[in-house]
Amino acid sequence: MDRRGEIRRSFRRLVGSKEPGDLDIRVREAMAPSVVVVRPDDTMRSAARAMAEPGVGSAMVEPVEPGDGPGIVTARDILELVAAGGDPGTAQVGDNASAEARTVAPDASIESAAEAMASGGFRHLLVRHGDETVGIISMRDVLGCWVREGATPNTIIPIREAMRGDLATLDSHRTLLDAARPMADEGLSAVLVEASGHRSYPGIVTEREVASCVAGGDDPAAERLEDRLASRMTFSAPEWSLRQAAEAMIKGGFQDVVVVEPRGPIGILAMRDIVRSWLEQTSESGS
Repeated sequence: MDRRGEIRRSFRRLVGSKEPGDLDIRVREAMAPSVVVVRPDDTMRSAARAMAEPGVGSAMVEPVEPGDGPGIVTARDILELVAAGGDPGTAQVGDNASAEARTVAPDASIESAAEAMASGGFRHLLVRHGDETVGIISMRDVLGCWVREGATPNTIIPIREAMRGDLATLDSHRTLLDAARPMADEGLSAVLVEASGHRSYPGIVTEREVASCVAGGDDPAAERLEDRLASRMTFSAPEWSLRQAAEAMIKGGFQDVVVVEPRGPIGILAMRDIVRSWLEQTSESGS
């Protein structure tokens, strides 16, 4: 075992600080026990409505055949359908969802759930006990648990090191469809919307706004960005720590933070960026 890693762990035990890997928290303690359920033959619009009512970003899809595992449909799937020019009012869930959802056991650690989500590029896992779905856990659930328990890396990691700097910026008069396309094509969590008129600062649009538009029966190609901006957002300097950003996200209900310098926005930090960075830091400190 690496001597430096052992020294770091001994120091953490001495001062009482924790990192994500130090926690003994099981998935069942962090998951949401209530799961939205849709059918494969439901439309994507009806799935968006089912998710919008409780304010969640995913739903379990009932299996087509007895004995099959459940699928999962997410706000991201709705975004990708819209970006491809599909009609959420007629497109079926079964043709756009993940047929076999990734799952995790309720007694697994939340760190292992975070690793599965980070490596697989998704934000939700169905929690299965045998053949029964008993809940769902999201990246927000994991991050919130880490923040509440103070289990963040002792090394100060600035936002600049984890954020994505490839900003997609659009004029406020463009449409939600215009925003959905770069988010889907480039794997972005949000697009920046330029300041205009009464707004002296930029806004953002995320997949939540696209899904909300679909749920409401509106046409993303006709909805202007200035009318569909995220209602909650925040800004940060690139020198802020990931810990500060995580605390702001959990407290304010944000998925993304706009990173700014005096010259203007330089990037967007997503929740998944924080989780991925912390997992990497924990792995390095444990080696």
